[in-house]
Amino acid sequence: MTLDQLRGAAAGDSTALQALSTALMSNGGKAVATAVADLGTDEAVALILRLKPKRARRLLGLLGDAEALAVLRTLDNAVAEGLLDAAEEARVARILAKLPSSEAVEFLAEAPRSLAMESAAQLGSPKALMDLLQYGTETAGAFMSRRFFAAPLKWTLGEVIDAIRSHADGIDKLDAVYAIDDDGRLRGFLKPRQLLLLPADRSLADAVDPNPVTVNVMTDRGGLAELAERRRLAVLPVVDGEGRLLGHVTAKELLAIERAEADEDAKLRAGVAPESSSMDGPLRIVPHRLPWLAAGLIGSSTAAVVVGSYEDALTEAAILATLIPIVMSLAGNVGIQASTVTVQAQTSGAFWIGDLGGRVLREMGGALLNGLVIGILVGAGILALADFAEIERPMYLALTALLTLMAVTLQAATVGSVVPVLLERLGFNPAVATGVFITTSNDVIGVLVYFLIASALYL
Repeated sequence: MTLDQLRGAAAGDSTALQALSTALMSNGGKAVATAVADLGTDEAVALILRLKPKRARRLLGLLGDAEALAVLRTLDNAVAEGLLDAAEEARVARILAKLPSSEAVEFLAEAPRSLAMESAAQLGSPKALMDLLQYGTETAGAFMSRRFFAAPLKWTLGEVIDAIRSHADGIDKLDAVYAIDDDGRLRGFLKPRQLLLLPADRSLADAVDPNPVTVNVMTDRGGLAELAERRRLAVLPVVDGEGRLLGHVTAKELLAIERAEADEDAKLRAGVAPESSSMDGPLRIVPHRLPWLAAGLIGSSTAAVVVGSYEDALTEAAILATLIPIVMSLAGNVGIQASTVTVQAQTSGAFWIGDLGGRVLREMGGALLNGLVIGILVGAGILALADFAEIERPMYLALTALLTLMAVTLQAATVGSVVPVLLERLGFNPAVATGVFITTSNDVIGVLVYFLIASALYL
């Protein structure tokens, strides 16, 4: 195949893509090996995402060492992990073993954890990599960049500038200049622009901000994102328990953290374990999702018990059953709305604990108005239907629907705005409240409230 055909396949040309797929499975893909060598990283990534897994692995195997690493760095971790079989992981580990240890560890900091484990032996288990594995995937140590510039306190700014120039090839972006003492402890930082504005003979100790905002290497990623947003910081230095500078979290890493937090919250809201991914097989899907489905089953079973306990009422007035889906749906939706707004405020740092009472009252007031409007619409529908179908005492049924919908929206909004706060106080992720927990609890309470009101007014 030619390079133009490969680029056509990357752009979505179905004919070229089919030809590439066939060529990759013929004679080890030798027919495309030459053209693949001239592909850019983005083009190779586009091809991999369009190919079936087996063919995508074959294409990755045809890429050169540098190109393969660039592709893996670009791909999402879940895709990269699904792409790497044992042989390819061993190959990547051998490639990394040829690189300077610092560059290899920098790559593995963003790579799937299984690859880092495989690479540890090949790299001779360097301390930086072992520290990375020790910190865990949820800490500042896992997200921090080890490419930073630090200078001794005793230097002048002129000496700092000279050192930066001499190490220019190894500096991707100068986010900050850190000042450290003889033991490597962080003593201050300096913004790069200040190097150009202050006299060259001024000492670094006199120029730096002596009170930098720092985070411990074991700080949870959620705490990192919250601190950066609250203090409006683009970079956070990371220190160990004794204050020694280990790395820093830059805007790039903060963006990755925010994305990871958003992904985790979205999964929790949907009743999926945070560690699940689109590459999970059946044996991983079950433990990641079954517990949440079982929790929902408990809630729905409880609701079924409540409905069953009013069997006589349903026998006496079967039409009551037609309103159950409306009650359950409205209660669940209102609860999710209230809890989502509360959780968003908590995660963004906009939650005002002193205004908790006011927030709950505002949610309750809005819920009552929404319940009133929906109740009027449902009641009007019942009265209109009574002109075409036989409905016993339609006015009382309409009033039952109105009062029920107002009551369930009120309780659902209250639960939805209070439960996330309680969960956070108990040390749980409040995003759990927007998933199965809120929906099932509001279903049960909603059905119970409905039958209590119906028993009093309609039966």
